[in-house]
Amino acid sequence: MELLAATGIIIVFAVFGVLMMTENLPTFVALGGMAIGIGLVGGMGVNQIVDVVIFEGSTELATAFTAVFFGAALGAIIEQTGIAENMVKSAAELGGDSPFIVGLLLYLAVAAIATSISGLGAFIMIATIVFPIMVSIGFTRKLAAGTVLLAYGNGVMFNPANWVFYTEVTGINLDDVIIWAVPTGVVALLLGVSYVTYYTRTSNFQETWAEEENADERSTINSRVPTYSLLSPVIPVVLVIAGVEVLTAFIIGILFAAITSKPGIEALKQPKTLFNQVTRAFHDGISNAAPAIALMVTIGWLLKAVFYEGVSATMEPLLSILIPENMLMYAVVFIVLAPLALYRGPLNLWGLGSGIIGVLAAIGINPALITTTAVSALRVQAPADPTNTHNAWASDELDVNVNALTKSVLPFAWVTAGAGVVFSVVIFGI
Repeated sequence: MELLAATGIIIVFAVFGVLMMTENLPTFVALGGMAIGIGLVGGMGVNQIVDVVIFEGSTELATAFTAVFFGAALGAIIEQTGIAENMVKSAAELGGDSPFIVGLLLYLAVAAIATSISGLGAFIMIATIVFPIMVSIGFTRKLAAGTVLLAYGNGVMFNPANWVFYTEVTGINLDDVIIWAVPTGVVALLLGVSYVTYYTRTSNFQETWAEEENADERSTINSRVPTYSLLSPVIPVVLVIAGVEVLTAFIIGILFAAITSKPGIEALKQPKTLFNQVTRAFHDGISNAAPAIALMVTIGWLLKAVFYEGVSATMEPLLSILIPENMLMYAVVFIVLAPLALYRGPLNLWGLGSGIIGVLAAIGINPALITTTAVSALRVQAPADPTNTHNAWASDELDVNVNALTKSVLPFAWVTAGAGVVFSVVIFGI
């Protein structure tokens, strides 16, 4: 009977997983259907599914909802005040006409901005500034897109809102996430620099040098904000690492951006304008954060279903056989399988992976180990997944095949994922 139930749960995972990966069902709908199906097969009654899976599950990740919302508000005000645009253009000015220096500085600028921005709209805003600058000095379109995607994937690793989401999935401590994220993020940074270095040294920049129609994008910045305001995106990151509560850190970052984006104490002389700007940032933040929050609702359903005692007890014998107890073999298996986070696959924590990780945590595997292992796989997904909206938009904007972009950045992203798994095992598995 137990084997039959376990088989049924796997079938539910597989059916909805395939429907989601093939885009025959939206991820939101597929995760909701998966949660209800797993609950039914795992022995939950209709009333339990309604009360526990749907009602309680809808607020399971409420803390993460709030963090994402506040982070999106910070991203919105950084965009509204021109801080993000100034960061990018300042990097281009500092690099002059050296493709390597410009590419490196733009990578750092995009990564810093990505610690705060949220949503496709914010990504498009940054990319539409960066792409013309890079192409105008000789970057191939594929290299320009790859650099921005890797930088974006690097930056989101340090986004405190994402850190809160990771803690909510299995209930691990924020400190555990930070201890893992900082060294993994540094490795991602080094690999991003390696990507820029390798391709700027091996590409023929004269081929695209003639594309000067966008050269005006590199002109001196109008309405330059004070230099110190450019610290706004990274202030919450530093504060959270220092031990400040996440929402407090975001509020400080939002106020810092609103106040310092005007010269001197000009903003404080016009408090009504200042507060209106902050209010608008929160309004825009709701819009920017909505897709992620919608996914979190059904991810909460899925977590409630897989943590149900009947489901975890049913799956424990099978998964105990499949997951290596030896930490060396564990690391090897998950490093090799990291690309399964692509195409909304079984290691994608923003999809099918949230359910699988939930089951593994429910059967007794160290939650910090399995969560950071799954987040390691996201290091492949964030910059390289062709089904990401920002990947699809970048490929369309620059007329580059989206799968060619994946092939370009995947080796570097995969090594980052491997490093993340190693840190996960060393910190939590040994």
